[in-house]
Amino acid sequence: MLAFYRRQTVHSDGILASTSLDSHPAGAIPPDMANEIHTVRDVILHMVEEVARHAGRLDIARELPDGTTALGPR
Repeated sequence: MLAFYRRQTVHSDGILASTSLDSHPAGAIPPDMANEIHTVRDVILHMVEEVARHAGRLDIARELPDGTTALGPR
């Protein structure tokens, strides 16, 4: 799992090196995040929140079976 995470980090770093933080994300924005995600910067902030929330915890493993999260209001 850690090797996969590291590969994804390298891939993301490559994309971000050539992308403006103020640009619109290239991928589809989930409907439940449409009011929060407007730029690549917003995506990065969300990812920082997610990594910080799960670092050192087993929540991510608990979420894998059904996708249910305990993400509350920001």
